[in-house]
Amino acid sequence: MLNNGPITAASLISSDPDPFKWRMGVKPLELANWLLLDEQRSNELEEIGQLIDRYRDNIIYCEPSATQACEELAAEVLEHLRHLPGLASIDIDKRPASLIEAIRRIVQEDVCVLEKRPSGWTMTACAVAIPTQWDVASKFGKTLDTIHEPVPRYDSDLSQTMSTFFDRLRPEKPVWRANRTLTDDPSLRLEPKRRHQPMRDDVTVNNVADQVWLRVEYQTLRRLARSDAIIFTIRILRQTIRSVADHPEALGELLRSVSRLPADVRDYKDSTARHAELIKEWALSTGTITKQSLQKH
Repeated sequence: MLNNGPITAASLISSDPDPFKWRMGVKPLELANWLLLDEQRSNELEEIGQLIDRYRDNIIYCEPSATQACEELAAEVLEHLRHLPGLASIDIDKRPASLIEAIRRIVQEDVCVLEKRPSGWTMTACAVAIPTQWDVASKFGKTLDTIHEPVPRYDSDLSQTMSTFFDRLRPEKPVWRANRTLTDDPSLRLEPKRRHQPMRDDVTVNNVADQVWLRVEYQTLRRLARSDAIIFTIRILRQTIRSVADHPEALGELLRSVSRLPADVRDYKDSTARHAELIKEWALSTGTITKQSLQKH
């Protein structure tokens, strides 16, 4: 899928297990697709820089133990970017107070550094400026299990699987996965309070295709060879539902997946579930999808 054209939010929609179960759903990553470059780069980096200036204490975190990993990461980032069009001479800005911040200011991805400790894999550095409805500062210095505490069924579905996967991840075998959200806010940075806020009154069946966005986190995981840290990147890709509807199979898969969410997960993904109901009504009324297509397995 990732070798056949540009990576978009719609192109990352895939089927979920039925019945529902959280899964990592990782796929092999070609390093050419590690950090993505597109025409929004200048605008996004300007906005991200402003966010860091305004909310730095809620975005940037770095423990002394992460210094070696951040230095190795900076070298990998520069090596990658310098092979992309127009970036052959790019360098790290030495002015930011921490290296992880300097890295974040030249890439479109949020970045987390995780290191193995006796208590488990722990986030020892991060630069997360554009989260999708989660409180970044509350995760500083926390283990994977603590970071994912709000997620229903995490303990039973993912905790052991994720820990084992991190232990076994090899530098030569990076991976990617995707996580999706439906939102009526196209902003890069989505505050946690947006998860359960009422749907905007002005979003209706008639305009939902233009007022609601598919927001996908394109996530990558790769282990650094020297420091042994694992780097987690999150790139935000966004498309209006009308744009997603140009790919009816993808839209149908998205709606089928949301409709199968169990009650506790549906509550956790409250805004996504409510937006999906309105999108389904629009898509059926316009003939974009059919009732039969929604019943596919």
